Amino acid sequence: MPRFLKFASKSSNPGRGGTAFTVTTFKEHMSGSGKSWQWYRLSTTVLMLGALSIVLLLWVERVSNKLQMDENLSDAIMDIQIHTATYHLKLEEAINGVASVTLKDAYADLDQAANLIDVVLNGGEAELSRVEEPLKVPALRLQAEEIKSLLIKLRELGRERQQRTDISGSGSALEYEFDAVFKEFLKKTRGLEETLERDEADNKKKSRRLFLGIMVVWTFLVFASTAGLWSRESGRKRAEEALRETNERLFSQTEELTEHRERLTELVEKRTAELTVAYEQAKTEMAERMQTCEMLKETERQISELSSKLLSAQEIERKRISMELHDELGQALTAMKLRIRDVEKGLREDQGAIRQECEGLLEYINQVIDDVRRLSLALSPTVLEDLGLASALHWLVSYLSKIPSLKITADIDDIDHLIPRNHWITIYRVMQEALTNVGKHAQAENVAVVVRRHDDRVAFSVEDDGKGFDPEQASMKNASEGFGLMTMNERVNMMGGILDLWSREEKGTRVTFSIPVQKGGA
Repeated sequence: MPRFLKFASKSSNPGRGGTAFTVTTFKEHMSGSGKSWQWYRLSTTVLMLGALSIVLLLWVERVSNKLQMDENLSDAIMDIQIHTATYHLKLEEAINGVASVTLKDAYADLDQAANLIDVVLNGGEAELSRVEEPLKVPALRLQAEEIKSLLIKLRELGRERQQRTDISGSGSALEYEFDAVFKEFLKKTRGLEETLERDEADNKKKSRRLFLGIMVVWTFLVFASTAGLWSRESGRKRAEEALRETNERLFSQTEELTEHRERLTELVEKRTAELTVAYEQAKTEMAERMQTCEMLKETERQISELSSKLLSAQEIERKRISMELHDELGQALTAMKLRIRDVEKGLREDQGAIRQECEGLLEYINQVIDDVRRLSLALSPTVLEDLGLASALHWLVSYLSKIPSLKITADIDDIDHLIPRNHWITIYRVMQEALTNVGKHAQAENVAVVVRRHDDRVAFSVEDDGKGFDPEQASMKNASEGFGLMTMNERVNMMGGILDLWSREEKGTRVTFSIPVQKGGA
């Protein structure tokens, strides 16, 4: 039985406890010395209790409204910080070329932050609450206006960084100024939050003092009124009757709660059975999904293995064609050149026109021999076998530098001992494809080739200032148009590397990839 029911039972049965004795003794004491206690004093006490209760309720409501407003202001300021930080992040990503983020998204967050600071200043609907009235405290309003001016400054700097991307990148003065304003904004908003927190703490402290004062007076009056109530026997009897009725109602409610608990137990058991069935189904589906994932992984491994074999076969075929060009076609052209030279020696002096034709033919054959030699080197670079990877990359750069309108710079470290020998031809092909694309399509004026070691990886980079292109559109082209980029990415993946392609129209192109250093590389 609950504790208050036990107390009620004891009060209603004076023969089983000391409660009735205590009340009777107290009544006798009051009757001996309290004949002067008048009924109007009890009424006055009740009125005073009511008045104090009303004052306490009004003050609690006022403090609650003030605390709620401070909380709403704090929520609005937190939302301002979130939207401004999101604007900062999206602006940086948009400037750095992240395709999934637009400047429109960034400015939308900044606009939302500006609307919220206006709500803080003038009142209105925020995102999660409502600010009922304008900010009236001068110090708080001044801080909010400073935050608003910083938001305006962030918008201006963002516009300037958007319009002057050539001097607003990483490490630029505009970026430092933008970050400084953003830090000042965070400092101001944190200061406003701390001020609101101090104001909230002061309100709570004042409320606590007033509440304690009212409670002291209230307690005194309650004790006084209780003494008067206990002096009236009829009041005690009515209280006992009320307790009996309450006891009966509580027993009835206990029975209802017991029945409800039994029904609830049945529902829980039924729901547990349903959840068990659902769990078994989910377990079966999870096993099927895991099996499907394993099959997909195996298929991916087979495709990767097939790609590796295809690329290896392609290199073997290139090497065979290169040897045939060099040995058979080259020898045939050399023999033809010697035969024409013999014919030229056998001409008479009056056959000058034929001699001139022979000279032109010999010059043409020499050009064809050079083209055959160039094709042979492109198909199977002997410089890679003879001198190593770094020298072969230098040879590629020197070949591209023959284009008159192109200025190329190269910074290539000695990396032969860092990379397995079976990866040399793969790296050479990726760099060859990147430089070939520059020569054929970029229409660039400057090209930079960098090969450096960074910790446990070797990084390769080819960057130009050409016309650029849209990588998303390039990835959606058909196989014949996009095969070069696909092959480059596949070759890098075969070596356990990561390829990154960045390009913007009229901004140039940058191809970078890195592969791990072989174990034992110095």
